[in-house]
Amino acid sequence: MLSFCIFFEAGSYAQGNDSPEPSEMDKRSLESRIAAPEPEFFVSGTSSLWQGFYFGVGFRKVRLKVADDLIISDSDGEANGIGVNLGYFWDEQVIEYERQISIVEVSKTIFHDGKSGQRLEIIQNNFWYSLYPKITRYFYLHYGAGVQFTKTRFAAIGSNKSFQEEIALGVETGASYFVTSNFLLYYRFSVGQQIPFLSATNSSPFLKQSQLHTFYLNYFFPL
Repeated sequence: MLSFCIFFEAGSYAQGNDSPEPSEMDKRSLESRIAAPEPEFFVSGTSSLWQGFYFGVGFRKVRLKVADDLIISDSDGEANGIGVNLGYFWDEQVIEYERQISIVEVSKTIFHDGKSGQRLEIIQNNFWYSLYPKITRYFYLHYGAGVQFTKTRFAAIGSNKSFQEEIALGVETGASYFVTSNFLLYYRFSVGQQIPFLSATNSSPFLKQSQLHTFYLNYFFPL
């Protein structure tokens, strides 16, 4: 009788302390109820996604003031050349290189430095620094300043030596919209004013002022 009581008490003690291990299904159910932290770039007010490089091509509307204060305007963006750009975007600011090539024809003959013609070829290498205030997560305004290195010649003259090199100071403004994480629509209005004492030659200014409306299609590479 004593042996039976000892056996019964030992069995009851073992049963009370033998708690079953949670099954694999219970573990998965518990894990699924634990919310994963939200990715940083989905948090309102952050701009960590929009840091990286961008490049693309642009189509323009051109207004130029050349020798003799002649105004040239050509709205056929593809026929009169094209623009390309490469920039780096971080913390709502940008540094950018832009190259604009314009070939424009005018009805009036232009005279400059002993040469004449009705067709001009203009190459602009622009370096910009711009601020990008954020309006929404995907939409930004921008404004900035830069330096423009211009080369101008009559297009009928084939030698590179016929280019007149000049330096201009520029300002720009516009807007940008991130359609996707890799596709950026980019509009810029820029004005470049030639500075006589910064000219690389002693000739009178050839391209006195340029005004360009450029619409860029950019690929954005986030970092």
